[in-house]
This record gives sequence, structure tokens and C-alpha cells, in this order.
Amino acid sequence: MANASDTIGAILVGALVSAVLSGTVTTQALIYFRLYGGDDYKRNTFMVSLLWGLDALHSSMAFASTWIYLIQHWGDTAIYDFIPWTIALTVALTAIVTLITHCFFAHRVYVLSGFSWWLTAPILILACGRLVAAFVSTSEMITLRSYEAFVDRVGWVFTMGLSLSTAVDVLITVALIVLLQRSRTGFSTITDHLIDVVTLYTVETGLVTSITTAVSLICWLVMPRNLIFLALHFSISKLYATSTLATLNARKSLRRRTRKPEDHILPVISSLHEAQSATQGGREDLSEAHLKSDHLDGAPRIRVTQVSLKAETDAEPPEESRHWEEERRRRHTLEHERLPPV
Repeated sequence: MANASDTIGAILVGALVSAVLSGTVTTQALIYFRLYGGDDYKRNTFMVSLLWGLDALHSSMAFASTWIYLIQHWGDTAIYDFIPWTIALTVALTAIVTLITHCFFAHRVYVLSGFSWWLTAPILILACGRLVAAFVSTSEMITLRSYEAFVDRVGWVFTMGLSLSTAVDVLITVALIVLLQRSRTGFSTITDHLIDVVTLYTVETGLVTSITTAVSLICWLVMPRNLIFLALHFSISKLYATSTLATLNARKSLRRRTRKPEDHILPVISSLHEAQSATQGGREDLSEAHLKSDHLDGAPRIRVTQVSLKAETDAEPPEESRHWEEERRRRHTLEHERLPPV
């Protein structure tokens, strides 16, 4: 193995960086519970709680590994090649968080593609293969307890796990971009603008996770005798969890962008809203009502002129309409002749 700066030093830096990213995960989780609380789907609430708990467990394992290296085995040069069980467990926890995130985005691909299993199934199969590779790596790390032996015997399994993770990230990102672009209307509408925003966000989240995983894979292939790859590996689970939680939290912000300025902020009953709109439209069609006072014998009398109301009803036959109008005028005259003086 390499010197202390490339092994224990890398573990320490990786644990500190993962702690900062863990704070981001906690912030996103708190934002989720504040925005949605118990109003969201139960599966989303369970997923957020699970990711938050797995992230906390992962951070505790990373710092427990740092304690073992720097405190329990201080001054022991043989520790550079030693794999504590806490390190092995971080690999499995990272794989579980990665699988949850991949399944979350695969579900989006499934919905956007019109519930196509032909497009979603390969993503899920590769994601499960990544999980199996990580579990095998964890088991071998606990059994061998040596980096040298792990690299020589089953290093290809760890390589396959990181490669599958990167491949799934690329597949999900490309699939979402293509499906979103197919949903465009071709006009400068709010929908197209929203699609552009979601596409950009998809690219950003997909690039962050895939690049970090790819860099960790490159360090593992180029420098398998030091632990720089493991320092980067500590951050992978944090980035996956953050991308999932941030995507969930962005839903309300995206919905606000689709609301026109004249739209109601609070929900309204559709029938009541339609009736209100019809009433307001009918008021514009009303003819003016004139109140005139006639001074007859010194006593003013209120006279109400004809008010024309435009009613949206079926037209009556012409011969019946003429008789109906005459009868309405006669009754109107009789009623106003009986008005008492004011």
C-alpha cells in the first residue's frame, strides 16, 4: 500500500467532505417535510425517511472508520492495508442508496415513456446488477480484510459495480432528455418553458452523480494501491440522495411556473367558479336600467324602464315568441300602474 497521506489521509478528507454533503441531505429532507408533511404520497414520505436514515448510518460508518484508523491503530503502519468492517459497510450502504435513486428516476422514465417496460426494464436490471456487485464486494472485504488481497482477487467485481452505476446514470439522463423533448409543443408556451427547465435540471443532476462515480472508477483503475477512490466513494451516496430529495422538493416550484397570473392561488370548486364567470359575463350584456321620477300631481312616481336580460336559453318558435312578448308587456304595465306614490 501507499503512504499515510494516500490512505488514512484520503479516508479523513473523504469523511469530512461526506459530512458536509450529509448536511445537504438533511437540509433537503427537512425542506421536504416542511413543504409536504403528510400531504404527499406515502411511498415518497417513506423513501425520504429511508434515505435520510441510510445517509446518517453511512456518515456514522465513515467516521467510525476514521476513528479506527487514526485513534485505535495510531502509529501502526500495518493499518494501511487493513479493511475494517465499517468501510465494507459503507460500500453496501452506497449501493442501497444508489438503487433507490435509480428506481425513483426509472419510474419517471416509465411514466414519461407511456408505461413502456422495454425502456424501463434494462435500467432496473443494470441497477440491480450494481447492487449485487456491491454486496459481493462488501462480503469479500469483510472476509479478506486486506486491500491488497481484495484488489488481486475480486477487484473486477468492484470495477463492475462502479461501471454499472455510471452506465445507469447515463441511460436515465439520456432517456429523460429524449422523452421530455418529445413532449414539447413546438410553441413558446409555459409547457415548453417548463420542459426546458426540467431538462436542464435532469442534465445537471445526472452529470453530478455520473461524473463523481466515473472519477472514483478511474482512480480505482489507475491507483488501486491507495484509498483515494474510497474517499470519492464516500460522497457518491450523498449526491444520489441529494438529487432524489431535491427533485421531490422542486415540484411545487415547477407548479408555480405553470400558473398564469390570473389563476386562482387557492383551489376553487369548478361549478361555482364557472357560475361566477358566467354571472360576470352576463352583467356586461345587461342593458342600462334607468330610474326616472315622474311628478304627477306633485307626487313623484317611480317608473322602471325595460331591462333586457340576455338569457342563454333555447330560442322559442317565432309564433309563440310574439304572444309571449305581448303578454309580458301587458303584465309589466299593469304592475307599474299600481305602484304607490313615493
